[in-house]
This record gives sequence, C-alpha cells and structure tokens, in this order.
Amino acid sequence: MSIFSIYRRVILRWMSLFCVGLVLSFLFVGQAETQNQSNCIKIPEISQGNAEAIERNRRIAVLIQADRLIQSNNLAEAIKLQQSVKKPLPNVAAPNPPTRNVENLASGAKVYWQNAEEGLENGLPTKALISLEKLSDNYPEFIPGHIKFAEAAIRWNQPEKAIPTLDRAYGIYPDRVDLLEPLLKLLISKKMEVEASIAARQFALNYPEHPDAPKYKKLADDYMNQFINDFKNESFVTALISGDRKIMEQIFKGESGFGEESAKEIKENAVLVTDPKLTEYINNLGQKLAKLSGRDDFKYEFTVLQDNSLNAFALPGGKIFINTGAIADMESEAELAGILSHEIAHAVFSHSYQKIVTETKARALRKVGLINTFFEYLKPELAFGRSLEQQADFLGTRILSSAGYSADGLYRVFDRWRNYEKNKQTGWLDSHPASSERARYLQAVVQNRNYNRYSLENIEALITARGAFCKAEVKDQPTETPTTTKPSNKPTLGKVSVTAGQTNDNVSINIDGGKVESSGRYILNVEIVNKSGQSFGFVPIFAKTTNAEGKTVSSQFISASGKNVVNAGETAKGTLSVFQQPWRDTGDQGLVWQVTESTGGGRVFRIPF
Repeated sequence: MSIFSIYRRVILRWMSLFCVGLVLSFLFVGQAETQNQSNCIKIPEISQGNAEAIERNRRIAVLIQADRLIQSNNLAEAIKLQQSVKKPLPNVAAPNPPTRNVENLASGAKVYWQNAEEGLENGLPTKALISLEKLSDNYPEFIPGHIKFAEAAIRWNQPEKAIPTLDRAYGIYPDRVDLLEPLLKLLISKKMEVEASIAARQFALNYPEHPDAPKYKKLADDYMNQFINDFKNESFVTALISGDRKIMEQIFKGESGFGEESAKEIKENAVLVTDPKLTEYINNLGQKLAKLSGRDDFKYEFTVLQDNSLNAFALPGGKIFINTGAIADMESEAELAGILSHEIAHAVFSHSYQKIVTETKARALRKVGLINTFFEYLKPELAFGRSLEQQADFLGTRILSSAGYSADGLYRVFDRWRNYEKNKQTGWLDSHPASSERARYLQAVVQNRNYNRYSLENIEALITARGAFCKAEVKDQPTETPTTTKPSNKPTLGKVSVTAGQTNDNVSINIDGGKVESSGRYILNVEIVNKSGQSFGFVPIFAKTTNAEGKTVSSQFISASGKNVVNAGETAKGTLSVFQQPWRDTGDQGLVWQVTESTGGGRVFRIPF
C-alpha cells in the first residue's frame, strides 16, 4: 500500500493488482490470449465445420429455448431441455457426518484421543498436541478433537499449530458454530484480526437465517476495526523500521478508501471499454448480484478492461474489474454472473485487503522495504490460497443461486477452463488454484447444498450486450487514419522489433526483439554475454526500469536458467517483462533499464530502449 510521490504510485499500483487477484489483482501474471484473438468472440457458427463448435452451438440453442420456457413459467419443460444438454454431475462423496460421540470413532481415532487426554492430564504438551493434530487431520468429523486441539494450542502458547487444521475443518463443516468459536479464539490469540473477521463474516453471510448470524456479522466488523486501531498504534514503530511513516496512511483509510485509490490507478493505466451498452449491462448485472452479497457498506463498481485474457479481479471496497476476454468466453449470463459473484465474494470477505496489509506489515517489520515492481506482489505465494478461493466459490455460488440463475454457472466455467489449462490458455491460473480442483469443489457445493442447476441462463441478454459491443468496435474503426488525427487505441499484439544494449568492461547486456502480450504488457528478449575473465552476477529483483521522468515503471527480469551468475566466457538468456506500459509502434519506448552487478566488478548498465 501507500502515499506521496513515487511511494504513493508504487504502493497504489501493487495494491491494486491484488485482487487478480491479478490480476486478477492485475492478479494475473501471464495475460494469455483466448482461443480466438478477436476481442468480441461470438458463439461459433455451424458453417465453421468444427464438430466442437457445432455441438456447442446446439447446446446453446437448446438452453435458449429453455430460457424462453422459464420466462413463460413453463418450468417443467425447461428443466427437461436443460437436462438433455447439461452433463450430469459426477457423484461426490459427502463428508462424514460430524459427531461428538467417541464411541462412533474408528479404533485408530480412539487411540489418538486417549493419548491426547493423557497428555492433557499430565501436562505433556508434545504428546497432547501431536495426538490431537493427528486426530483432527485424519478424523475431521470428530468435533471435540478440534475443540481440544485449539484449547491445548492456546494453553501451551502454540496456536499456530492448530490454526491450519481448524481452518480446514471449518471449511468442511462451515455451518458448525462449535468449530468457528475455537477457530476465532486461535486467530485472536495470534492477533490475526483480519482473518478472524473473514471467518466470522463467512458464517454470517453463508447462513443469514441462523440465529447467530447477526452476532458474527458484528464480530466481523469489530475484528476489522480492532485491526485498524492496533495497526495505527503500531504504525509509529513500523514507520521507524520502514523509514517512511506515511507509507501506512493509505491502509488507514480502510477498505473503501483504499479500493477507491487503487481502482483510480488502474483506470489511469489500463485500456477501458466505454461502449455504454456493454458497460451498463455489466454494471447492472454486478449491482444486482452485489445486493445479494450481504455486505452493503461498499460502493460497488464494475469496470470492463479491454484485454483478451480470461481475467477478473476484485480490489478492496467492492471494486470489480473484468476483461473482455472473460466476457467473450462466457456461454451464458449465468456463467458471467458466476464469475462476478466469485469476485464480489472476494471483496465481501476482505481477501485482498487482508493480503495487502499483512504483506505490508511483514515487509516493514523484516526491514525489507517496498518493492518497486508489480511482479513482487503477484508471486504465486501471494495470490489467494485454496481456503480463500473456496470461501469465494461457496458464497459466490450462493449469490448466483439466490439471483435465480442456474447454480452451476461458475462450475461450468471452471469445467471448461480445465481444457484451457492443458495448453496454458488462461492467466487465471497464475493467481487461482487449478480449475480442475475448483470444479470438483464447486460440484460438491452444488450437490451438497441442493442448489438448482436447472434455472435461468439468460443467454440472449448476454448475446445482445456482447453483440452491441462487437458492432460498436467495427463501426468505430476508421478506414483511414489521417496524419492529423489521433491514432487508434487498438494495441499492437505479437512479435515486435526492438534492439538495444550496452557493453561495460567486456560484459554486454543486449535486448533483441520481443512480444506484446496485451495492451499493457510486453516481454523483451535479453542476452548477457560475459567476455571478461571473471563471473558476472546480478540480482533480478534489483533491476529496475524508469521512464523519461525518472519514475520507476513496473517490470520483471527473469533469468531463463534460474541462475543469477554468468560465468566467464558464457552467455545467459532471459526476459524483461514491462507492465502497465502500452507498446509504442515507433520502436522507442522512452524507457531505461538499469542492471547493477552484484559481484565485485561494480558495473552498472543503463540501457535506453
């Protein structure tokens, strides 16, 4: 996160990209193109002669008929039609029913329980904790085991041992207050107020009819406020460590203010879709879904980015972004609503805010300082983990079903994207767990919660909105571009020619050619030739790119071999990725790439390109 001048822009940029996420937040490294390079992918035509396209077209035609029957209140016939073209969901084994009775346990579980009790009685922490951990991991249905594990972990000041296990158990049985309570105690004991807020809000939103739902909704707000207050009190010490007290100010604005600034930064740098029919359609759909999310303290916004990659991401405060590539790939409004609901859920649960503030604090306390590239905050380990994604899938599917759509909309997207994964055709994978795993989890949610997967798809509404955008795109393209008019904003994609380099004491670093991946990202080929008599070392993270004003531009340098040393007489290859910078067809990008030697030679390369 952060504030004034360079720091302000740096912090806002990487904050913005969390949700997708990487984006989503952009939470998506990779920016892979969809199968069709057009920004306005249409439903495939039968004349293409492609068997897969023909089958897809037939399925969509049948679902359109079903939509019309639903709209005329002929639900029985609509269900029959949908069942004829929707694949039946594979049988998913439901989790074992929870129990509190020791006698219901297998013999192995009874041994763990007995050993745990002996350890607790005799004050033997190792025996008690190991036995309870094994019991909880292998027999998650036994609720008393989790409760005792949490109590023992707090008793012996080792809550970190029990938190992952309790979190997993709560994920399996999310309706159990007797699991939520010990989990909250563990999290608070470790001063993990944001995580506690998420867990409490998860219950309140997923089970709004439960008598304790208001209690946990209030707890969620209290925990978040407690975190902000504690963070402010710690900020003076943290500021001294980090060297810049103002760095924390952005976080203190809270989720909504934080998200507002981050969204503004993205809008200033990305290519936005302005066609009113598509943007109004997406916004209206998103607002309808957001009203069902259970959190009304955000000002939700839905923005469409001109980008072919299959991406969507959420910023703090309900700022949702979706790419044209993702919209183009959807077969129905139910699928699109599923993606939007998933991202709304990320915002509702404060997932991106959690990631940002905890990483900021951790870096400051480790005296690491701020990193000046998008990449550092888009590493896989900083993307949403499996637990957070499942939370978003669970609530997202509930929102989808509550809105009256077929509840399998999100499941079908992931099921289809499993095929894309094999060919690395979606950037979604860079910030989300594998779609195959997500599909299995979602089908279990739909089945175990008895959601209706034979409801409205609303395909024609999607076709109309997307079709209007396609026509607008064609209409807006001029047949000629006079020299006095502004060039088209349509980005160059594919291979590009660029040459630059510098030699310093028999070591040369050269840029030779590259590829434009999207409207705001390109990758350049790098070669390091060491003709000196000594090894040449470098640290990729310390390489930086600056613009004509001397401001740092987000970039990422990667060595192809993974090694950061080029031995004497050897050559190394790598890539330089530049983010949030449109490619200039003139060839001169107006940037300077700086690489500093990490070995004894002290060379510094400044390469204009």
